[in-house]
Amino acid sequence: MPSSDEKSLEDLFRAALREALDDPDRDLLLGALLASADASPTLQLVAEEELAPDAAELELHLNEGDVQEHATNAKSFGVFVSAMADASKEYVKSVLRLGAMSAPLRVAPGPGSVRATFIAPTPHERSDARHTPLSGDSNQDRVWTESDVYSDSLWAIATVFSNAEPDPDNVALDGIIQTIPFRARTQLRKVAEQVAARDWQVTGEFRKQGLQTHGVSLSSRGAKHLAEQLAVQDVHRTQWNTSGAITGHRWDKGLMFFAADDRTRTFAASFESSDLEQRVAQLATVEDRRVEARFTIYTAVGRGADEGRRSYVLEAIYPVAADTELDLPSDT
Repeated sequence: MPSSDEKSLEDLFRAALREALDDPDRDLLLGALLASADASPTLQLVAEEELAPDAAELELHLNEGDVQEHATNAKSFGVFVSAMADASKEYVKSVLRLGAMSAPLRVAPGPGSVRATFIAPTPHERSDARHTPLSGDSNQDRVWTESDVYSDSLWAIATVFSNAEPDPDNVALDGIIQTIPFRARTQLRKVAEQVAARDWQVTGEFRKQGLQTHGVSLSSRGAKHLAEQLAVQDVHRTQWNTSGAITGHRWDKGLMFFAADDRTRTFAASFESSDLEQRVAQLATVEDRRVEARFTIYTAVGRGADEGRRSYVLEAIYPVAADTELDLPSDT
């Protein structure tokens, strides 16, 4: 538990960063502030939170395989970039229930390696008949605008990559894949196939305001496994309402750990959206927080050794006490 002095230092550092961002000499001031935080992991985390972009950025580096002298096969890299863009677009079209739309996702090359940073459009308010809350109930759920969902599409892709490695102890991948629309999965499979075929090792970072910055990685072995799993459609889906306690949360995997009152074992669950992950992160600041939760359970069907394997996806979560208020970040 940090002392009051440490908390005060964090608050002062956060305020200084915000002032520096509005200063004409912002680059100079930010450089000095970041240098002063080098020896403090706590202040570095504050800096990550404050300097994260409003719209999501997914930075990916391609290494090994046929990457030589910061160059790789042009056609394969082109397929990789275009399939990433198409996966993001298909995700957005499905969530917003649109038949056609523009593709405002941008990509920026990086120096010193085969690097591409995928950048979602800047958030903006938008209210019209085409944009529908995910729950279908405008009284209970905010309206997702196109820019919001583009950020969430990059978050979903980063989460898929981070859980792609074959691991008998991590059964979350099935559920994560099922939260991604089918046409987006088809494009992601193209991405995975290029990584596997070229024997690339993908590393990178996901950044967005309100979501902790975290590393992303995808090996050629993980890409091969991911391509196989993206082609699978034989899963059984059920909904489950329960109560219990949050026992842990991992930003780098996009997973929470939950002890349900009616289950003997703690299990890992992924999230239907980044908003839910942010909510769980806030709830998890209280140790063993008691909550009510709704999950979708995906069960593998007819897949040999995988048959019967269960994967959990969180759809909704609330503190048990009806009058409990969460210290959630504002949208302004």
